[in-house]
Amino acid sequence: MNQQGYPVPRQSPARQPASPGVLVGVSLWRLLIVAFAFIGFGSIVGEHGWESAGPGLSQQASLLVGVVYTGLLCYPLFTGGKAHEPRSPWLRGAMTVLLLLVAVTFLTIMGGSLDETWSLFEHLLTPLVVLIDWAVVGRNQANVKWWHPLTWIVFPVAYLIYYLAADVGLYRGFLDPDSSGFAGTILGFLAAVIVAGYVLYGVAKLKAAAAAGNQAHSPYPPAPQYSQGPYPPGHQHPQQPAYPSPRDPWQR
Repeated sequence: MNQQGYPVPRQSPARQPASPGVLVGVSLWRLLIVAFAFIGFGSIVGEHGWESAGPGLSQQASLLVGVVYTGLLCYPLFTGGKAHEPRSPWLRGAMTVLLLLVAVTFLTIMGGSLDETWSLFEHLLTPLVVLIDWAVVGRNQANVKWWHPLTWIVFPVAYLIYYLAADVGLYRGFLDPDSSGFAGTILGFLAAVIVAGYVLYGVAKLKAAAAAGNQAHSPYPPAPQYSQGPYPPGHQHPQQPAYPSPRDPWQR
């Protein structure tokens, strides 16, 4: 309360800079993800050319992940080192779901091989490090919302629109627009993406709960909190001791 008796609004504490060790470690990890994504993308484009390789979902997903994680790598530069990632985990979750779709589809339905460098990076190494980033490295996934997994299908749906509009001609063995089961296949893929998203949601919440439990069992007790008012009627404020004012040596 101020001298006029009005309550003083509480100010939220300023955001403290992240630990230098955390910034360096996370930045190096995100640099690894960027390198993996662009190695896979660059290898196949260099070998087959953009016109041949560019329309594939694997290539577009790797390129997108490389761009997104380059942004995350540079994020601390825009926050003055106060944070290594934004508060919302939406983009990281969307990238993880997208690469899980790429990897699982390629290795199971398509029976793909990892013998080529581009395939190893696009279908195994990059999806793996992005998944580890979600499950272990990052911190903002604790802020994931229940509806995020429902919206993470936006990138697969965007590719589907491109696939139909450009008549890509890939994946016809299981994704033929002229087939009577095409709509059912699409619905199955979208449902699988949503389920995978909720698995990631559960992983994030379990990690957040475990972190909160570790803080609750910390050997260091929390600092005591003192009430700042308002005080009940009739409350006597403690009187501060009066100290004599220093005497002017020139006074007699």
